[in-house]
Amino acid sequence: GEKDPKTTPLWKKFASGAAAGILGSALANPTDVLKVRMQAAEGEAQTLMWHVRAVYNDGGFMAFYRGVHTTMIRAAILNATKLAAYDDVKHQLINRGIMKDGTGLHFVASMIAGVSVAATTSPIDLVRTRLMNQPAGAKIYTGMVDCFVKTVKNEGIFALYKGFTPQWMRFGPFTIVQFMVWEKMRAWYGMKGI
Repeated sequence: GEKDPKTTPLWKKFASGAAAGILGSALANPTDVLKVRMQAAEGEAQTLMWHVRAVYNDGGFMAFYRGVHTTMIRAAILNATKLAAYDDVKHQLINRGIMKDGTGLHFVASMIAGVSVAATTSPIDLVRTRLMNQPAGAKIYTGMVDCFVKTVKNEGIFALYKGFTPQWMRFGPFTIVQFMVWEKMRAWYGMKGI
């Protein structure tokens, strides 16, 4: 793939996306914990600073990194899937003569990438949300694998896909806009394809 981007091995696309996802999610985990806590809070709405104090009081600085491993795995899966699916579908459609490079191709490839992202991240999102929402003193799950196993055992395999439709409704349009804007900007600035 170094000399011809159209032949970049799929594993390199996955690895690049995964590495970007891991680094970004590790740095942003404290904001993710706060977002999840604020969304799950019931009763009277509290300020961001109230939640910062509550998280800190619940476990100190490390409480902001609760669920970081799961978040990093999710981000690796999400970014690896999105980048690899988009680029691979795009080049498969071109190489097989099904579509030519252009807006239609970018739309189709990004739509398929969005569905792929929703399908691969739904289970990890469910597990991540459950892990982040458990109180420090009353743990229901010992970790990611335990949560996954207990969920499947108690609720069935399809429980991992609770919220799939709204998740795709979020990832679908976002991925379409993201890659179509990327392709336009790439063309405007004379950048070669990935």
